[in-house]
Amino acid sequence: MNPNLPMDGDDSLKTGQRGLSLQGRRDLTRAAGFTMVELLVGMVIALVGTLAIMQVYTVSESSRRATSNMADSQSNGLIGLFSIERDLQQAGAGFNNTRAMGCTIAASAAPVSNLNGLAMVPAAIIPSGAAAGSADNVWNIPPGDANSDIIVVAYGSSGVMLEGTPLAATTATATYRLTSIMGIGLNDYMLIGQSGVSCVLGPVAATVTGSKDVTLNAAPIGYTTSAYAFHLGPAPRFVAYAVRNGTLTMCDFMLADCTGSASDTTIWRPIVNDVVAIVAQYGWDVSAPPDMVIDTFCKSRLTSAAAACPGADTGLPAAGNTALAQAQRACDWSRTPAIRLALVTRSSQYEKDEISPASITLWPASAVAPTTNGATYTVPDRHYRYKVAYTTVALRNLKWMGAQSSCP
Repeated sequence: MNPNLPMDGDDSLKTGQRGLSLQGRRDLTRAAGFTMVELLVGMVIALVGTLAIMQVYTVSESSRRATSNMADSQSNGLIGLFSIERDLQQAGAGFNNTRAMGCTIAASAAPVSNLNGLAMVPAAIIPSGAAAGSADNVWNIPPGDANSDIIVVAYGSSGVMLEGTPLAATTATATYRLTSIMGIGLNDYMLIGQSGVSCVLGPVAATVTGSKDVTLNAAPIGYTTSAYAFHLGPAPRFVAYAVRNGTLTMCDFMLADCTGSASDTTIWRPIVNDVVAIVAQYGWDVSAPPDMVIDTFCKSRLTSAAAACPGADTGLPAAGNTALAQAQRACDWSRTPAIRLALVTRSSQYEKDEISPASITLWPASAVAPTTNGATYTVPDRHYRYKVAYTTVALRNLKWMGAQSSCP
């Protein structure tokens, strides 16, 4: 027997066996992984962290989307407002004279035949809902979207004869003898106006320098030496702005018949999307005699007999001065040195909750001069965000005419 080997019952053998048994148990524990309690705690912590991250992401994304949509709406409004303002600033250029303003246009061949029978005005507001051909829509333009006005602007592109030149001889033909033909070229557009008589509009077909005769491609109308000739240049503009199907559109009577289809995008050309309304008011000088200082803002055309804005400010009670003589219409137009307008734009993102008020104030009311009852826009769908861009545009060509002493 080897004396170095442990004997049965030796405590050292039992101790070694116990040590090996404990180590084995430790190995088995490591192989088993996490306990159920540890897994549940870890899942709870992970879920709480995920919820916190998603909450932060949702709020951040919502804020980013709202900011982006509002920035887009603001950009759309400013672009549209700039387009209208640019034309309004030139309103009346080339015919800012009471002999021409408010006259009924007698046109000839295309493209000016689109203007035949319409009113020669620097700028006009057609109230929302005014039917084509009605007293408030003498331009026969199809109405735009609900609660949206239409703006009409006319001006010439000439740099000469800004206030016209008188006829040197009476005529009943399409050839007109002027006191000056400086700067007039072939195919330039001329307007012949005389108080109380329809105005001829047409391109120049021929000129004779020696006699200062100008022949127009237009039907002849008899004029006296009280008539004036106005040079509108090679590219006069007769444009209308309207909101159609949530888009700001523009039509040029020199390029298309704006009285035609309202849904034809070749006639009503899109300018900027997500515009829901144009709202406008005239700035009126109602002083007697006129002093070209704005006393009140309203949508209606005023007369000397009713020089006050209606309370509802719809424009519908006024007849657009079509029942008045041309001279009185011209005087009324000379009393509008400015137009105030607002463009209402809408975000493209539909929101689950209602986030906009039921109505939007476009500009504040004022009880002191220049007075205005303000304007509001009724929001059609409160699940979108809305933005307003507004301005007051001085009709500088009418301002440069000055106060007309002959007007009541």
